[in-house]
Amino acid sequence: MAARETILVIGRDALAHDVVRRLVAQGADRRVVVVSTTSAGAVGERSIDPASPACARELADMLLELKPTTLVLLALSQSPVTPPQPWAGDAALADMLVSALDRCVELGGRAPALLFLSSTAVYGVALASPIVFDERSALPRESVFPSAHARWAEALRAVERRLVTWAVTARVRVAVLRTASVLGGPMDSPIAALLAAAVPVRVLGYDPPCQVIHYDDLVEGITLAIDQHCGEVLNLVGRSVVPLSRLLAMAGVFAPPLPGPVADRLAPTAMDGAHLRWRTLADGRRATALLGFRPQRSLEDCLRAPR
Repeated sequence: MAARETILVIGRDALAHDVVRRLVAQGADRRVVVVSTTSAGAVGERSIDPASPACARELADMLLELKPTTLVLLALSQSPVTPPQPWAGDAALADMLVSALDRCVELGGRAPALLFLSSTAVYGVALASPIVFDERSALPRESVFPSAHARWAEALRAVERRLVTWAVTARVRVAVLRTASVLGGPMDSPIAALLAAAVPVRVLGYDPPCQVIHYDDLVEGITLAIDQHCGEVLNLVGRSVVPLSRLLAMAGVFAPPLPGPVADRLAPTAMDGAHLRWRTLADGRRATALLGFRPQRSLEDCLRAPR
């Protein structure tokens, strides 16, 4: 008889719990354990503190005890401002996770397959071609703008390199899910921040195409990747691509087009001048082909939900 599958989900907010609920509701013969990276977890829930010097050892002990077949990391930030300066926290979390996995192996445990959530922000912006980034697109090494958004995206790129390099060296399966800006649920994102800004703005002479994904579709995409033991880099994006001006109009948000230097100063911290000017589209066809992922929620659904 095959060993029962154990999935360990590490998260810091509602997303991890919603993914776990979806996995449990499927009724498959497997054990699903959620580990919170905050102290605000449910009663009796396991938790870790990534800032603690003992965290790597505690997580390694947990890995040895639970023997997960797959470790799902959903604790990386999805916004440049949540939590504040997330790039430092993302890097520390990746380092801690690698240390815990190495310690687990050193103590005789087996390294689990790894799946983690990143962002299409890692692609940067396209001033010219390609119009759409696919998973084979080279990731930039330098940012166009020295903004909070640019530092966050560069930190995510470094995290991807760190975790994928570890997985390849350890010869375990690794999946990277890069998601577009999330709307319609309990997550922050750059576009959500723009729509909620006290003074939303556009750059005069520019109207870049925008891409979002509904929170429910994101939960479904992550669940499919876990179910199908994904070992690929995949983009998870929504159904629609619209110009920024139309997105703002559909959301009922007035954002006057301003000269570039003025718009750069007034843009919300989660956004920057580059993303108010140029293309940031990701190709989601590979997720459809490999996982059967087909987003069900329209742009109207994304904007209808409370932000």
